[in-house]
Amino acid sequence: MGSTFMGLETARRSLSTHQWALQATGNNVANASNPGYSRQRLTIGMTEQLSVNFGGTKAGQFGTGVRGETLARIRDLMIDQQYRDETVKNSFYATKQAAFGRMEDIINEPSENGLAKSLDLFWASLQDLSVNPDDTGARSVVRQRAMTLASTFNYMSSSLTKVQDDLKAEADVVVKKVNDLLTKISDVNRQIGDAEPLGVLPNELYDARDRYMDELARYIEFERKPIDYLNGETRGNSQRMAEGRIDIVINLNTTPTKTPVTLVDAANGKVGSIGSSGYKDAGALAADPMLPMTFDDMPNGKLKALVDMHDGAFTKMLKDLDEMASVFATAFNNTHKLNKDAAGVEGRDDFFIDSVSGTNVGIKASTIQVSDDFMKNLDLIAASQDGNIGDGSGALALARLKEFSLSFDGSVTTSTSIGKYYQNVIGNMAVEASQNGSLAKSTFALMASSDQRRMSVSAVSLDEEMTMMIQYQHAYNAAARNITAVDEMLDKIINGMGIVGR
Repeated sequence: MGSTFMGLETARRSLSTHQWALQATGNNVANASNPGYSRQRLTIGMTEQLSVNFGGTKAGQFGTGVRGETLARIRDLMIDQQYRDETVKNSFYATKQAAFGRMEDIINEPSENGLAKSLDLFWASLQDLSVNPDDTGARSVVRQRAMTLASTFNYMSSSLTKVQDDLKAEADVVVKKVNDLLTKISDVNRQIGDAEPLGVLPNELYDARDRYMDELARYIEFERKPIDYLNGETRGNSQRMAEGRIDIVINLNTTPTKTPVTLVDAANGKVGSIGSSGYKDAGALAADPMLPMTFDDMPNGKLKALVDMHDGAFTKMLKDLDEMASVFATAFNNTHKLNKDAAGVEGRDDFFIDSVSGTNVGIKASTIQVSDDFMKNLDLIAASQDGNIGDGSGALALARLKEFSLSFDGSVTTSTSIGKYYQNVIGNMAVEASQNGSLAKSTFALMASSDQRRMSVSAVSLDEEMTMMIQYQHAYNAAARNITAVDEMLDKIINGMGIVGR
């Protein structure tokens, strides 16, 4: 027959197991509001069964109780990857949307203070001068409108350059953050590698690593490659549920194949780095320089969006404004030279000049200004074509530049009027801003949906934990009652049997 004390050992195991199950449930409740915490559950399994001979050929097996198999965290790695994929996309488009928003605030079109309005007022002042060419007030208005137009060009250029510098500074901060996260992931890898071979599931370290990877997904697109658990087999870990160490790899989209770059080399404990213009593979020596990386190579994420807006959208907008200012100033200066001023002298071609060189060469949006000579002497404004003070045909010719088709280098269009050129610039910006805004909303919805699915798996539900707590408590109480029953049976055997004849 089985041991007399077998029932006590079975109940003791049940007490111990459900006590640890209650402890795990209590820990879940305590961390219910802890972001990044994955709920844990004690896996309960049967202990070895005991074979019993009932007599003759009759035999059977009796269970000997339960035991805790492992304390595992509840996590779905596939959903985690989906969440990070959507986070990368949303971070990319949301960053570009925010940058375009700052650009739109500076351009500020349509409005009463934008460049288009300044141009319209300038053309209108020339129309008024053509009607009253001998009016000093009309000449003063032309000069004032020209100053306002130049100041608007200057303001837009300087403001866009300031935001562009801010984007560069933010990219530098992101680079430092990425490299810091890579170092932290490498450190956690090392700790996990030390713990797992001892049969431990370091759930807290798994959670910490996942939090770092979630944050890293906001900045760059990467691939998580486990190195200790491949093809369904563990390598060096004592438990199959062990997640093992991981490599962090990015793919450079070079032609014709993708070139993987290892940023965290778990096996060797090395960490690479990434920058806004290059990378260093974890396998490279510390003395090796940063390897070059083009923008097309750069993995998606916030860093790429910042570099894209800095080198792409803002650079293009500044270039378009510079070209607009140059073509406008050159066309106006050339037409102005064909006229005659108030003294009947041939007009000058330096009404608009470059503030750096002081000449009419190299005019940009950031440097365009009205010449000091015209600021001092209104009579230099050439409004006549025949030299008579009452002739305003020259001012009319200047005003009609608004309608003339001018030549551009083709960044927006090759030939059009100055107003339509600016409309094309603004239109292209508006389309890009709208597209990025729509994509930011779509990717946010997908990211939120995947995050909700992830939380439904790994987040702590207080209602569920309370239910499990009641279940474990009843099991614990039943085990305690079982010990009492067995104790009474043993008391009968020990103290109540074999006393006949005393």
